[in-house]
Amino acid sequence: MTAPAPDACPAAGVRVVPRIVIRTGQRIVRGPLRITADGISYPDPRPDDRDADDFLWARVAGKETGAPQYAVPHPHRQRAAMEDPRRLLCQVGMGPATATPDGVLWLVPHPRATGEDPLGPRWPAGRTVEPPVCAAHAPAAARRCPPLRERGYMALLVRRAPLVAVRGTLYRPLSDGHVMQVRGARFELEEGGDGQDVDARFLLADHLVRDLEDVTPVDLRDPELYRDAVPCDAGR
Repeated sequence: MTAPAPDACPAAGVRVVPRIVIRTGQRIVRGPLRITADGISYPDPRPDDRDADDFLWARVAGKETGAPQYAVPHPHRQRAAMEDPRRLLCQVGMGPATATPDGVLWLVPHPRATGEDPLGPRWPAGRTVEPPVCAAHAPAAARRCPPLRERGYMALLVRRAPLVAVRGTLYRPLSDGHVMQVRGARFELEEGGDGQDVDARFLLADHLVRDLEDVTPVDLRDPELYRDAVPCDAGR
């Protein structure tokens, strides 16, 4: 589906700013870090710094105030939305994403036709760091998310979306005692991926990556998509 999103959301009171993005009053914090031969850590460790697989995650500092930074997802919320395959969360309301017998609802932007595009030649299937959505929030996400609004998008029901990689900044110790930073480094969770040479101990994570497989395009203008739909964060 590439037509503009509906002008009206199907349910009243929907949130129009995705909770997954940070605000201008916030910033991503990638240090200071303690870097040793055993890996990286924060000098003041906190319980939520690491996930269940022991990846260290970037922090967010500041107050959740100001204008939304649509291009900057909150690392810990991105992780929360993507990490549990049994409970994928909507990037707008951070409640349960719409799941049907045909799959989970996702919105994917048209590719940029470059080798760096995360979806690549398999579009609309392919890799993504964008969490899914609930049906009630999908029109707002399509209108407000800059890549979706500017490049066009396709709505998909996705039957399989395996977790395939962890992306972040690699802190690679050099022989002269200096440290080289590599942004956008990936640790592949399955053998054969092109990021497998990344040492997970030195990766400061900021995104989980899923592979969208067995996809079925749907139309956001189809009223059947909104049957019994309510905002995923209703009642919060």
